[in-house]
Amino acid sequence: MKVGPEQLRKIVLESVEVSAVYGGFKIRVIDPSLFPWYHVFDQLIEIGEVVCKSIIVPRNEGTVKHLFEDWENIQARIQQAQNLFLFLDYDGTLTPIVSLPELALCPSEVKRHLEKLRDLLKVYLAIISGRSLEDLREKVGISGIIYVGNHGLEIENPDGRHKKVLSSARTRELKRITQNLQNSLKEIPGILFEEKGPILSVHYRNVHQKFFARISQVLEEELQQWRDRWKMSSGKMVLEIRPNVDFHKGKAVREILKTVPSLGLLPIYLGDDQTDEDAFRVVKGQGFSVYVGTGRLLSEADFFLQNPDEVQEFLFRCQEVRRAGRHCSGAA
Repeated sequence: MKVGPEQLRKIVLESVEVSAVYGGFKIRVIDPSLFPWYHVFDQLIEIGEVVCKSIIVPRNEGTVKHLFEDWENIQARIQQAQNLFLFLDYDGTLTPIVSLPELALCPSEVKRHLEKLRDLLKVYLAIISGRSLEDLREKVGISGIIYVGNHGLEIENPDGRHKKVLSSARTRELKRITQNLQNSLKEIPGILFEEKGPILSVHYRNVHQKFFARISQVLEEELQQWRDRWKMSSGKMVLEIRPNVDFHKGKAVREILKTVPSLGLLPIYLGDDQTDEDAFRVVKGQGFSVYVGTGRLLSEADFFLQNPDEVQEFLFRCQEVRRAGRHCSGAA
């Protein structure tokens, strides 16, 4: 289904300050991270002005229901599951989005909830992030769970680590790309380059919006010569240079699920970004997914929670439900 002018105007007014004309004209998106659920063919909606030839809306066209509105059913599924697997994004899900990546510390109360869940029988936990594996593990600091870094390029479980390492040639290429971008964008105040091993993140959260188009343009131009080896992706106020290989959070979730008993397995995935959509699709049907943020935007997620505080409440409720179920089983 194509989005018509009136529907697009409504979405624009509810979501972001933007001037837009539908149907082959130019659309200026101030913050593209607020448009994570639209697939634009021929050209992507990105920072700045692009020609939009068509916009396709995903299958889930309605407003996503708040998770706690359907808690009676959710609680029953969690209680009845023989094996429960919680997949949790980090930034924007377990901890609020902040101005600098190093300031996104995992709240102590969240850590306590995660530790209590980890210690419950037949409950599995995985933290999945675009951060590097080392950074993610340091931020969360909980043993005995699975960590997934760089959107699935790095996976560490209690038994060991799987990490894709760039070849020396690829490493040199990324170093060259990084240096070129740093030289081209060094005059822009607030821009932040984060080198994460196989991925380069360019954060613009602290950059004035008048520079947004320039940043996107420079990255696109730099990647022209590397199209078959490197690609650009976007998240919330960040653009990333990644190896042009087949990996994403959904693929990581699929691989991890193969390592646990499938009988009576209920996987639940919580995330707040476009990069989580692949994982939402993987758990659809067998489990359910939760988008963290406003429920007005279209997503593949089955439910939504407003913010990390509600995620914390959900983790607490999961503990209580699983404990109650265990006691009931023991009494029987």
